[in-house]
Amino acid sequence: MGHVERRKKEKENIRKGILDAALKIAMSDGWGAVTIRKIADVIEYTPPIVYEYFKNKDDLLDELALMGHRMLYQEYENVKQKETDAKKILMQLSINHWDFAFEHKELYQLMFSFNRVLPSEEAHAEILQIKNLFLELTNDKALAGEVMFSWMCLQQGFIYNMKQKGLPPELSSISPKDLYTRIMRRFILSI
Repeated sequence: MGHVERRKKEKENIRKGILDAALKIAMSDGWGAVTIRKIADVIEYTPPIVYEYFKNKDDLLDELALMGHRMLYQEYENVKQKETDAKKILMQLSINHWDFAFEHKELYQLMFSFNRVLPSEEAHAEILQIKNLFLELTNDKALAGEVMFSWMCLQQGFIYNMKQKGLPPELSSISPKDLYTRIMRRFILSI
């Protein structure tokens, strides 16, 4: 490996280390505790080094949110390679969304926080591809957008309620994921 390649790999490793450190801090202390100084301390560099890679904390958080969206979208791509039926794809995407929300709690929280917008045109293009599944099912562009929005609200609303409140006592005999799966299945079959 030549000097240029080694330097490039070193820079990639530092960038990855910065992102990993921010996520680590968020996992232990919450997103409010993530600061450039704390990240620099974790990676054992000075804050100016972090600023070489990210303009500010928001830039760094946008990159993490985009990373999370890419991870979710990769799941979509994996499902599309195995399945062609739009309803089955949506059902699997719903389950993948649940799994992601509970396996990557902090990242999910960042991605879907009220003040975080989709960080790139790339993320918008990915959403457009998912919207095409709804268009395939409804054959109506306006209705497809409405149904997709409902699907997203149902997913995120259920997950939010589970994280904040859990199931009501009368549903405690059902596992949360099973209930979520049933609800999503009924919704998707009704399209």
